[in-house]
Amino acid sequence: MLLLMVTPSVLALEVKSLSKGEISPEAKVEQLSWLTGYWQGVGLGGVSEEHIGTPRSGQIPGMFRQMKPNGDLMFYEFYLFAEVNNSVVLRIKHFGPDLHGWEARNEYEEFALVEITDRAVYFDGVSYALDSSGNLSAAVRVSKGDEPLKIINFNFERKSLK
Repeated sequence: MLLLMVTPSVLALEVKSLSKGEISPEAKVEQLSWLTGYWQGVGLGGVSEEHIGTPRSGQIPGMFRQMKPNGDLMFYEFYLFAEVNNSVVLRIKHFGPDLHGWEARNEYEEFALVEITDRAVYFDGVSYALDSSGNLSAAVRVSKGDEPLKIINFNFERKSLK
């Protein structure tokens, strides 16, 4: 099955980091309500989807699905934007197509907040931003073993608000 789609404008988004000893700014998950919705786009050479919920009780849940160009599933991410210590963190768990977890059972990756605006949020290693057309861009800093750090960009169009 070949998936065809319109490609959103490509935006190379900056990925920021906290300096050693720097504390995350104060924030509430409601400041990220602009992320809510179903987003579809491109990244990692295939089709990418984000399903991001609405803020409730200091949290926003989300799910990411990455597919190859032919529609075969590559992996899932289940994540949570959560209020912690008067700021917001991003917690992510990765799963293979068969839902076997990449992280240990009670572990997840956590990204501290670096900066938040009304159209962008920068966690230490992961960024999201809306462009002037309302498209969403995301960027993730990754490394594997001894390989140098690299930035992976994703670009999405909002398909629905729910």
